[in-house]
Amino acid sequence: MINMNTCGPMKLKTTRRAFMRGLAAGAYLTPTIGFPAVVKRRRTNELLSHACIGTGNMARADLDGLRSHKDIHITALCDVDADYLAKAKEVCPDARIYRNAFEMFEKEGAALDSVNVSTPDHTHAQYILEALKRGLNVYGQKPLCHKISECRAIEELAAQKRSVTQMGTQIVAWECDRQTADFLKSGKIGEVRHVWLFSTRRGTPKPETYAWPLEADPIPETLDWKLWLGPAAYRPYAEKVYHPRTWRKFRDFGSSWLGDLALHLMSPVWIGLDLGATSPRSVRAEVSEDAGWTAAQREQFWPTMSHVTWTFPGIAASGGKSFEVEWCDGFGDRARYLEPRFLPPAFLEDVAAKTPMGCLPPQGRVIEGSEGWILSTHFGVRPYCVMKDGSTPPDVPQPGTAPSHWHQYVDACLAGVPTDSAFSWTARLTETGLIGNAAMLRPDMTLNFNAEKGTLS
Repeated sequence: MINMNTCGPMKLKTTRRAFMRGLAAGAYLTPTIGFPAVVKRRRTNELLSHACIGTGNMARADLDGLRSHKDIHITALCDVDADYLAKAKEVCPDARIYRNAFEMFEKEGAALDSVNVSTPDHTHAQYILEALKRGLNVYGQKPLCHKISECRAIEELAAQKRSVTQMGTQIVAWECDRQTADFLKSGKIGEVRHVWLFSTRRGTPKPETYAWPLEADPIPETLDWKLWLGPAAYRPYAEKVYHPRTWRKFRDFGSSWLGDLALHLMSPVWIGLDLGATSPRSVRAEVSEDAGWTAAQREQFWPTMSHVTWTFPGIAASGGKSFEVEWCDGFGDRARYLEPRFLPPAFLEDVAAKTPMGCLPPQGRVIEGSEGWILSTHFGVRPYCVMKDGSTPPDVPQPGTAPSHWHQYVDACLAGVPTDSAFSWTARLTETGLIGNAAMLRPDMTLNFNAEKGTLS
């Protein structure tokens, strides 16, 4: 029996009534395709025994979000960085610590119910798949994996093992995202015709930030560099370049902003359109030329700006007609970058001007329907609806309260029910982002996606 007085949660009370209300509020969002009918918890009437793989930065946010639930026990902590591990140990003093996640699985696997994988993108799949093989429930940070082929493997194994799963798009639990999904489900804007997703953030560092090749630096004693590299090809350590944060900008480790912001922005759209296990039929990308970059730099980094277009097959919400989803990023420095092909269409500013926002947010989404548009931001501002007859309906969906993304996951593990962001559909969402990345490496070409096989040609 786990001692409920050790490694205690942060002070946040969850009554049974609030727990059940949260489950009810979350259930309306949950797609029904491919979810497990039964899930397992190794011991009843005890705390959920959980291990954290990754403990710094976003991983620390995951640790704190999970441990704030009153019914979880952090049994083990794992990180390749001893400094991060020591800080996590301070808040979970009785948790056993590991540097190697596979060693942790071997020693702790029988004692665990659940893990979260909050590491750099290129190492997600190896840990998620190992946890699923062992029948564990998994909270996996976005994107779930780094390679297109890994998406179907994760989706299929999660279904086979009937695990409770959740992808870490935590903002999908926020009111704005849930309202956006409800707006779409309401059919207020008619049949969906087009979706635009956009962010002003730049995809990669300026060319003068990192020369290439980089000089090798001594590896800190606190960092296991080979474990950090994981399945990636070996390269020398460079101080303050890869670890802890800049890895996202490298092709070998990160997944561009498509693997981060785009998945955030697309999640409530995917839920609202009830896309489930739907896959796009084709993808096309344009990327910035990034003048001044060397050929070696181009091979290392994701482009500074991108414009990716996916074509989806007809669905019920589109009236059976195919529709496009477009992504634009990196256009924040408008004084320097004014290429129209990397900007959202100008008429979207006119749509935004009819709302209290007044203009397009730095990052957000606009969904066009046959009768109107929905304008929605990445963070807490409510979405707005603008009809094509010029009216702006004042009403907004009120989906009710819901637990945090982390608490919803713990609640689902305890109750044996699926989460709003289960791998049964977030694996397909991840796959969509990754085929966008593949198109960025073959710009100005329309690539066809075989949804049955999960392959791109």
